[in-house]
Amino acid sequence: MVAEVSLASLHTDEVRRDPYPFYARLHALGPVCKVATGDRYSYVVHGYEASMQVLRDSATFKVMDETLLGAKPSWEGNRAHAVFMNSVFFTNAPRHTRMRKMFNQAFTPRRVNALDPAIERLTADLLDRLAEQAAGGAKVDFMSEFAFPLPANVLGELLGVPEADRAWYRPRALALGAILELGGATPDNVAAANTAAEEITPYFAELAARRRVDPRDDMVTALVQALESDGGQLSDEELVANLIVVFNAGFVTTTHLLGNGLTLLLERPDQLARLRADRSLTPRFVEEILRHEVPTHFSVRFVAEDTEVAGVPIPAGCWVLVLLAAANRDPDRFAHPDVFDPDRGETSTLSFGAGAHYCLGAALARLEGRRGLDMLLERFADIRLAEQPGTPRQLMLRGHEQLWLTLR
Repeated sequence: MVAEVSLASLHTDEVRRDPYPFYARLHALGPVCKVATGDRYSYVVHGYEASMQVLRDSATFKVMDETLLGAKPSWEGNRAHAVFMNSVFFTNAPRHTRMRKMFNQAFTPRRVNALDPAIERLTADLLDRLAEQAAGGAKVDFMSEFAFPLPANVLGELLGVPEADRAWYRPRALALGAILELGGATPDNVAAANTAAEEITPYFAELAARRRVDPRDDMVTALVQALESDGGQLSDEELVANLIVVFNAGFVTTTHLLGNGLTLLLERPDQLARLRADRSLTPRFVEEILRHEVPTHFSVRFVAEDTEVAGVPIPAGCWVLVLLAAANRDPDRFAHPDVFDPDRGETSTLSFGAGAHYCLGAALARLEGRRGLDMLLERFADIRLAEQPGTPRQLMLRGHEQLWLTLR
């Protein structure tokens, strides 16, 4: 018989500070649990194999899209809703297939690999600035001065967003992301997200229009050209919405990978010393950072037809919460899952999802994480926490808002 649980504690400061004991209790009850009556979600899926099944079966388990959210009055008729629902992240086949094809044409391995010199240059520039600010023992905020601007600048290079505009974009991106949090679609958050979307939409529309008449070697140009050569497979509204959401997702994930990763290392001096001594270990450290403290903790699916997951019957018409971070600490998949162990050699995690909605920017995030941590450790022989990190406010995109350091 399937166990029944309450998800109320996911909204508490205690669990948002450290959700892993809650996840461990879920694992003790099985890979799938029924959620107590009254919650939006009917089932929570947290086992590794069960989560993989849900994410890979996009015919049975649908992402939130326009049709499924038609009865959500708090999201209807607003600009933020239009942005999300016209993006590749919130569409199902065949519309999703059409959008993904366009991005696969523009977001190629060649284009990602070609960014490596730019990543090194941008990282070096930010490290120079960190060194200046940290002179004389002054504390610096790693998140605002490095972990955010590095992926934002890389995405800016990739998409063609001018450097002068990237800082302007950050608070608007945070406002958009806030409404995706569990319980995040409050009236205030929705209003702020609408305002952000109303400001960002014309910005990207104008950028796309400029690239039509003045092509550059960037992804906006590639998408515009792919769109025109493919006979209008993507509408102008879909193009702009995807640019907004891809830019958001592309830097937020890497921002938290860098912040979470550095914190994990500073809390484990022996592992930090080991990585300093052998920089060839960086790729496996990045993989374990992603497994141990995945930036995106959950995903949501709608059940389109009666099915079964891990022996648990799940009826059509209900919503399922998939806990990616819990799946990455499933003891049936990972030995001693709460131990940070870069020697696992395990890359089959759910840190970037799975199936049709696997993260477009996974390879880029890994590249940025490796280069960023490598060059940070090379530049500074002594890195210390100046203040203990605060409690993360969000569960979905889990990471530090600020991370104060002293550097030498």
